[in-house]
Amino acid sequence: MLEYTGIIKRIRFYSEDTKFIVCLIDSEQEDKPILATGYMSYVNLQDKYHFQGDYVIHPKYGKQFQIQSYEIVLANEESEIIRYLSSPLFKGIGEKQASAIVEALGQDALSKIKEDKHVLDHVRGMNETKRETIASVLNSQDFDQEVLMFFMGHGISTRHLALIQAVYQEKTLDILQNNPYQLIDDIDGIGFKTADDLALKIGVDQHDHHRIQAAIVYALKEACFQDGSTYHNFEAIVKRFHRYIPQIDDESFETALQDVLEQRKIIQEDDRYYPYDLYQSEIQISKIFQKWLHAPLYEYDQQEIDTIIADLETELSIQYDHFQKEAMTLFLKQSAMIITGGPGTGKTTIVNAMIKIYQRLNPDQKLAVVAPTGRAAKRLTEVTGVEACTIHRLLKWDLHTNTFAINEKNPLDVDLLIIDEFSMVDSLLFSHLLLACQKVSQILLIGDDQQLPSVAPGRVLNDLISCQRIPTIALHHIYRQSKESGIVQLAHSIRNNQYDETLFSKYQDIHFQTCAAYDVVKYVRVLVTKALEDGYDVHDIQVLAPMYNGVAGIDALNDCLQELFNPQDGFKNELRVGKRLFREGDKILQLKNRIEDNVFNGDIGTLVEICYKDNFEYLSDMMIVDFDGTIVEYTPQEFYTLTHAYCMSVHKSQGNEFKIVIMPVLKDYYIMLKKNLIYTGLTRAKQSLWFLGNHQAFQYGISREQDDRRKTTLISRMNETPEISLYDFE
Repeated sequence: MLEYTGIIKRIRFYSEDTKFIVCLIDSEQEDKPILATGYMSYVNLQDKYHFQGDYVIHPKYGKQFQIQSYEIVLANEESEIIRYLSSPLFKGIGEKQASAIVEALGQDALSKIKEDKHVLDHVRGMNETKRETIASVLNSQDFDQEVLMFFMGHGISTRHLALIQAVYQEKTLDILQNNPYQLIDDIDGIGFKTADDLALKIGVDQHDHHRIQAAIVYALKEACFQDGSTYHNFEAIVKRFHRYIPQIDDESFETALQDVLEQRKIIQEDDRYYPYDLYQSEIQISKIFQKWLHAPLYEYDQQEIDTIIADLETELSIQYDHFQKEAMTLFLKQSAMIITGGPGTGKTTIVNAMIKIYQRLNPDQKLAVVAPTGRAAKRLTEVTGVEACTIHRLLKWDLHTNTFAINEKNPLDVDLLIIDEFSMVDSLLFSHLLLACQKVSQILLIGDDQQLPSVAPGRVLNDLISCQRIPTIALHHIYRQSKESGIVQLAHSIRNNQYDETLFSKYQDIHFQTCAAYDVVKYVRVLVTKALEDGYDVHDIQVLAPMYNGVAGIDALNDCLQELFNPQDGFKNELRVGKRLFREGDKILQLKNRIEDNVFNGDIGTLVEICYKDNFEYLSDMMIVDFDGTIVEYTPQEFYTLTHAYCMSVHKSQGNEFKIVIMPVLKDYYIMLKKNLIYTGLTRAKQSLWFLGNHQAFQYGISREQDDRRKTTLISRMNETPEISLYDFE
C-alpha cells in the first residue's frame, strides 16, 4: 500500500451525499499533482492529509490513485497553524486571532485544543462563540472520518451518511453500533428496510429485541399503506411480521408488541391497531373541524351579496341559476364546506365566483388555493386567476427530512383555504395541512367523490361527506355546453349506475373498440399514428392502463409508444436503467415529490439530455429532464424516481387532463377493474376517449363499487361530542 502526504490542490468532483471525490493531490513525495479518487467525509483545501491507497488503471483515463484511507495531519509549524485557523473553515477567526492562539499555546495548539477546549479561555480576544467554533470543527473531523470508515468497512451504502451525521453528530457511531433501528424513529426518510440492512451487516442478531419491535411497527404500517386503511387488526400484523422474522416464539412477539404500545409507536383501541401518526391524523382532523363547525361567522348583508353576483354576471357574461346562487350564499355562511360533483356540473364556475365574491367582500383578507399535484395547481391558476400551488409547496416541505416548515408553531397566514381535487388528499397530508391552519377561519373542499381515493391511507373526502356534519353541495345538473360531450354523459351514466351502451353510437368523442389483449398494442399504434397525422403531439395523447405487467400492461405499451413518439435516429443518447431504456426526447413521469425543484409526483416532463459517466466532468451517468421550463438533474441514485409517461396508471393521471385518452379495459385486468378506476380514467379526457378491449370486462368493472376494504374511524370521530372551550376561538 502506498502513502502520500500533502494537500488537495483541486477538487474536480465531490458529492455531499455519497462523499465520493475526484481531486488532484499536491504531494510532498511527487513532483507533479496526483489524480486521486475515493471517499472523504470531510474536505478542506487548507488541511494537510496523510493518504493510503494503491494505483489502479482506468481503461479510458489511465493511472489513478485510489484512496483507501486517510487522516488529517495537524499543523505543527506556527505559520501553518495560523494559516489553518484563519481559513474559511473557522468562521469568525481571522489571522490576528489565530496568531494570538499560537502565541499562547505554541506549536501544539491544535492538539491541546482537541484535548481540552478550555485552554482557549485565556487567549487574548477569545470568547465563548469563537472557542466553540474552533473546538467543534477540530472534533467533527474525527467522527466524520470514523463514521465513513465504519460504513465502508461494513460494505454499507453511504447514501444516507450525510443525513445520519447531521442528526447524531458525534454520537453517530454509538447509535449505529448499539441500536441502528433508532434511525427509523429519529430520521424521516429512513425506514425499516434501510435500518435492517445496516443492522444485519454489522452483525445484529436476527432475534434482537430492537429488531422485533421495529418489524412489528413496519408490518402494521405496510398493511395500512397496502390497502389504504388507518388501522388493522392483530392478525394482519402477525401475518406481515413473519415475512421479515419467520421464526419467533409467541412470547417474544407479545413482549415486543407491548413494548411498542407502551412507547406509543402503535396505538390500540379495542381490537384496532393504528400506527401512531395515522391515529393522530384522524384525531387532528376531527378536532380541528369540530372547532370550525362551532365557530361563529361574520354575517354578510344579503343585498350586498346579490349585488356582487349580479355584477359578476355582467362582467363575465354568464347567468348563474338559482341553485348556483344558493351555493355561493351558503359558502359565505359556513366555516367549512364541501362541493362535489362529476364533470360538466359547474364546480369550477361556482368556485371561481365564490373566490371573486369573497375577495370583494373581504378585500383585506388573505386566501390560499391549493391542489395535490402540480398539474392540477397549474390548471387551477388558469381558471381562477389566483396563484395556486401544491399542498407540499404551501407547507414548505423538505424532501430530505420529510418535514414541513409551515406547521403548528409556524402557521399559515391565511383566512380562507380552498383545496381542489380533494379526493386525492390522504389522512396524513391533510392533518399536517390542518395543523398549520390556526389562523384559517374558512375552508372549502372541492372534489369528485366517485374518483379513486388517495394512494396513501385514508378516505378523507368520502368520510367527511358521510359524517354529515359538514355542509355539502352535491352538483348534479349538467350544463348545456357539457351536454354535447359524450365524455361527460358517459361519466354521469356510470356515476349514477345508469350505464347506457348506446352512448358510444350517439356521440362522436367516445369510442369502444372491441379487441383481444394481444391486439391492444396494434390498435394503440394505429390510433396514435392517426392522431399524430392530425396534428396532435405527445403531450395531447395519453394512454392509461391499470397494471404494469402483461401484453397490454403499462410497460409493454410504453415500449411500443416510445418507438412511435421518439424513435432512435442515430444521434440520441440512451441509458438502460433496469428493464427501462431511456432515450433523449422521451416523455417522462415523476414518481416522487421533489419539492426543492418544484417537481411533484405525477408531473410530466421531457428527457432533454443524457450525460454519460466519464470520471472527470461526470462522475456518474446523469439524466436532465425539462418539466415545463423547470430543469432537473438526476443522478443514478434518483433514476428510480423516473419512468416513461407515454402510458401511465390511472392513479398517476389524477389531477391531469389530456385532449385524447386511450384506455384498455380487458379481462386480464379483472383484479383491478372497479367503477372508480374506469370513471377516473375516462374523466381525464377532454376531447376524445377510446376504450380498447371487451364490453364484458368494461361492464364488470363499472358494476364493482369502490371497495370498502379501507378501514378508517374518521366518521365516528367526527360524530363524537367535542369538548369545546371559549379559548378555541381566540
